Amino acid sequence: MAAGDHIEAEGLSDEQWLEYLDKLIARRKPTSSRKQDRSRKREQEILRAATRVFARDGLAAARISDIAAESGMPVSTIYEYYTGKEDIADAVPMANLVGFFEEYRDLVTSKSTAYEYVWHFLFMSADFARRNPDWARALYLEIWPSVTLSQGDLKDAFDDYMRIVIEAIKIGEARGEWPAGQDYYETAAILVGAVNQRIITWLLTRQPRDLNRSVEQMVTRAMTLLDPVDPPKL
Repeated sequence: MAAGDHIEAEGLSDEQWLEYLDKLIARRKPTSSRKQDRSRKREQEILRAATRVFARDGLAAARISDIAAESGMPVSTIYEYYTGKEDIADAVPMANLVGFFEEYRDLVTSKSTAYEYVWHFLFMSADFARRNPDWARALYLEIWPSVTLSQGDLKDAFDDYMRIVIEAIKIGEARGEWPAGQDYYETAAILVGAVNQRIITWLLTRQPRDLNRSVEQMVTRAMTLLDPVDPPKL
């Protein structure tokens, strides 16, 4: 989704929120020119191997030869699919980010408050990282902070990640779930940043041991920043 492509929060229905998420997911789904199943499977295996290598060795130290060895393919085959390491580093997060967006969209079909939209997005971020630790390590510790994200589709996808929280905060304000006058961007940055920091700590130290429980409690406390009028019981 291009910068500036926003929804109008005022009067937004649950159905329109789902439509917004559907459009975001459609724009972010990776497109492959590979027509044969074998070719697509090779491409996916390269990305899985690269994820393991980036998580193990770090983005800076990783080499195409390492990814080739991990995938069991010749180096020449890797270059048939990707122009280089930076190209692979852009591709690694995308499919899983879309998978996360799709899981979130499916979950909120049964939710009816902006509070739930925000809370579950934050909680699911940590749970998704817990279930995909190699991908999370590559993303949060290596790829997201990388200077290679200064532009392009991947940066736009990360902007969408933040934008979901920002727009959900706007919806809550329009519906009267919390007081007007929120600084949407600052509040979203604080909420997402708190969860990201907890994920990073867990990736580095495996503490807290129960990541989900820790994040559940933290998100509930953090949501008080919005000063919700009548928060639902989750």
